[in-house]
Amino acid sequence: MGLLRLLLASRRTLARAYALARDSRVPLRLKLLALAGVLFILSPLNLLGDIPLLGFFDDAALLALLASWFVRVAGPYGVEISRETLIASRSSIAL
Repeated sequence: MGLLRLLLASRRTLARAYALARDSRVPLRLKLLALAGVLFILSPLNLLGDIPLLGFFDDAALLALLASWFVRVAGPYGVEISRETLIASRSSIAL
């Protein structure tokens, strides 16, 4: 049950992060910082290296943390967008 809750929360966070990234009210510097983080995490020249035996999962966890940070920091700039995507994601889960 905890894993399902985590997956649903990540889905909502990613939907909110995508909507906020497209919102013109969010400062470009935040968008560029998040993009730099994504590129660093997905880069084949990973300075930190992968955690042995986890491979893909450590990158996925870092991307989820980055999306969560972006939603928290950019949320005040696009409050309406953030609420709309949250409501939309809740209604699609209910279906």
